[in-house]
Amino acid sequence: MMNFCTLFDSYYLHKGIALYLSLEHVTCDFHLYVMAFDKESYGKLIALGFKHMTVELVDDFETPELLAVKPSRSKGEYCWTCGPSVIYHFLTKNNLDEITYLDADLFFLTDPKTIFEEIGCSSVAITEQGIDEKTANTYGRYCVQYMTFRKDQEGIEALTWWRDRCIEWCYARIEDNRFGDQKYLDEFPKRWKNIYVVKNLGVGIAPWNMHRYQYTDDHLSFRGITYPFVFFHMHGVQVDVESTKLTLKSKDAQLSEACVRLFYQPYAELLKHVLNTYMGYHIDNIDIQDMSQLKVWEYKLRSMVRNNKMVRWLYYSLLKKSSKGHGTKL
Repeated sequence: MMNFCTLFDSYYLHKGIALYLSLEHVTCDFHLYVMAFDKESYGKLIALGFKHMTVELVDDFETPELLAVKPSRSKGEYCWTCGPSVIYHFLTKNNLDEITYLDADLFFLTDPKTIFEEIGCSSVAITEQGIDEKTANTYGRYCVQYMTFRKDQEGIEALTWWRDRCIEWCYARIEDNRFGDQKYLDEFPKRWKNIYVVKNLGVGIAPWNMHRYQYTDDHLSFRGITYPFVFFHMHGVQVDVESTKLTLKSKDAQLSEACVRLFYQPYAELLKHVLNTYMGYHIDNIDIQDMSQLKVWEYKLRSMVRNNKMVRWLYYSLLKKSSKGHGTKL
């Protein structure tokens, strides 16, 4: 049995359900523990009664330590802050041997059992972002998207250390070699021995790394080595519904024809099914929209100034707007 956990609110409900269904499509040997971050998402998931899902409400989970920092953080930052605490909660409360955290916007393409076979008896498993060295040094080499923690000494030590650091500081800005909940992961291989970095690049294909690869129908190739698809991370995908039309907009990367065909179009079809079947919509048409040219130039500009400390300070201190929600509410 593969035990997974995730968290989201009603802004991400459609993506959270899509995550569950994508898992159910590739395996029946799993259970997904969900921490619902508002009563709307909690009530909906309880009513749906998915077979492989357990749902809890954040109100019944929050600790005094979390509640103390909640007013100082945006909704998105507070979700990041809670992540390690949610993992620890489900791992210990349910007396599990191990649990794997999933971001709610993952789209599984094949059975994740292959990841468990790869990581073996490691105490913690993490995934690299697949980005250039300068960006990794700034924002973090590893991505929170998929993390496995075993209930052994090093697994619990790493998880509690990360939980405590996120409660101390977890903001959507770069400060003192920290960035959100993510930059802390760079310390894992330095502090503990039994940390495993997943080698299969098909684990965590994402907008920030997809341009590096060549694709067939179920594998990617990179530097002459092929890797099977496991999941695509649909980060930065805006979902809009107008009348009977569903539009997926890429906010963070330009889309190749292969990526649209293999990842974005199937994900849009899955979201269409979710919205029509579980959320009362009547969608007939799907449109996939690439990143706008304005965004292309903005990203080029950001790339040029990324390593300028003064510009970074101005961006995060003066220009960066707080998140108003964890995703886009339909």
